Amino acid sequence: METRVRSEPGFASWRELARTPTHLVPALLGGVLAVLFSVLGYIFAMVSQSAIVPATPEQVYLFIFGVIGLIGYGIAKQNVQNGSIISAVSGLALIGVVADIAADSTVALLTGFLLLAGAIWSLASTR
Repeated sequence: METRVRSEPGFASWRELARTPTHLVPALLGGVLAVLFSVLGYIFAMVSQSAIVPATPEQVYLFIFGVIGLIGYGIAKQNVQNGSIISAVSGLALIGVVADIAADSTVALLTGFLLLAGAIWSLASTR
């Protein structure tokens, strides 16, 4: 039996994550944390109410901009400049929009600054 290797771009295995350039790690971490905290916040709200509850705008925006940050990370693996711009816009949106509407804006600020720092670091390291 022979092992097949994927040659197309995208996430093929966890081993690829070990070969991620260091300058892309903050963008990846910011996007993953934003998505993770939004989903966990919604699950905890459902458990505390013992029913299906509507998602808060903070959770929705955190999820959307976290996914956009992850898309920026995926693009940055192929084209650092374009992916960094997408991650930076997502980070700025998390800092500006979500931190403004959230009662506790710690998560939005943390993930937004991680995305922004990853984008700035990526652009600086490729110049």
